[in-house]
Amino acid sequence: MRRIVCISILAITFLFFACYSFASGSFIENLSKIRNSKGYIFKINYQTKDEWTDRLVFKLFCVFDKGAELSFTSTGHNNVKKGWHKTEIRVPKVYRDRYGYIKDYRVEMYQKGLLVSLKSL
Repeated sequence: MRRIVCISILAITFLFFACYSFASGSFIENLSKIRNSKGYIFKINYQTKDEWTDRLVFKLFCVFDKGAELSFTSTGHNNVKKGWHKTEIRVPKVYRDRYGYIKDYRVEMYQKGLLVSLKSL
C-alpha cells in the first residue's frame, strides 16, 4: 500500500511539472550565426504567446575548436508583448583569437528561471 502511495505521488508531481513546462507561452523559432570581423553574432527569433511576458533570459553555449566550452548570457527581457521578437548575443573576436572557431552551439530560453525552449546547430 505504501509503495502505491509513493508511486502515485511521484506520478502526480511529474504530471504537474510536465503540464507547467508545456504550458509555457514562449519558444525559440529560429537561430542563426553570423561571423564578421568583430566576432560572432547569434540572432534569435522567438515568439511569446502570453499577453505580457517577464523574466526571459537567453543562454548561449559554444564549443570551440581548441576544446573550450563557454557560455554567454543575454540580458533579461521584461514586459515583452505577445508576438514575434528578435534578440542577439554577440561573442567578441577575442574569443575566436584565443579558442578558435565555434564548432557547435545551442541556445536555451529561460522564463522565470525554468527552461522553456532549446535550439541547437
